[in-house]
Amino acid sequence: MKNFINKILDIPKLIRRIFIILWISLIILLIMKFCFNIWYQIVIKNKTLININNFISSNWLKYIVLGVFYLLNGNFAYLSGCQKTKYNNILETIIINIATVGVLCLKHLNMTLGIFSEVALFIIVPIIYSLVYHKEYSKLKNILVPIIVQGLVMLWQCNILLVRGLPKILADVEVIIQIALQIDYYIFIIILYLEVNYMSYIGLWFFGKDITVLKAEKEKELAKAKPNMKKIEALDIEIAKLEKEGK
Repeated sequence: MKNFINKILDIPKLIRRIFIILWISLIILLIMKFCFNIWYQIVIKNKTLININNFISSNWLKYIVLGVFYLLNGNFAYLSGCQKTKYNNILETIIINIATVGVLCLKHLNMTLGIFSEVALFIIVPIIYSLVYHKEYSKLKNILVPIIVQGLVMLWQCNILLVRGLPKILADVEVIIQIALQIDYYIFIIILYLEVNYMSYIGLWFFGKDITVLKAEKEKELAKAKPNMKKIEALDIEIAKLEKEGK
């Protein structure tokens, strides 16, 4: 089925387009946020959104909504840190999602414990996973990628402090408006996921290349009088990864 879909649809090209669209959307939101403060006025004064927000915030639905968005954040952060596109099996999916819910509960009960558990789940566990299952990569990369991913996520969360008056706004409004005001953050974590798994943002191919292009690049490098063996090794790793994923 996967091979059939790949034949009728250029998956790498589609992913690159999604990646570019997400970046364009993110840039527009950032301009609206930092330069004009337009986005927040649109969200806060939207009567339909306010009515939905009031309904959800008045009952237990708000906990479900918070849990869903935290799970979204947790799944993308975990998979990005582990440098993989999906979970290996249903058991891993269940364990990580239960652990993510547990981290959320801990953060509500005790922020310090919550932060430590978050670091363990989204940095330490992915490092261990990468060292065990990604032996084709260097140990340094397997250690750095989860740290960099989580570091970028935390830095992006901090950019909200740069908007005049926004932390106070977020403290005063209810759950749905809080999420809507942070839509750029969720776009950013999806971009990170695509960069790690499809764009090789730590490697040589920021905009991504399909397997044919990579093989041609390898042949070109081998034809040189003094080939760059490190580059060839990196190309071999990327080619093997794409072959494994059926690309």
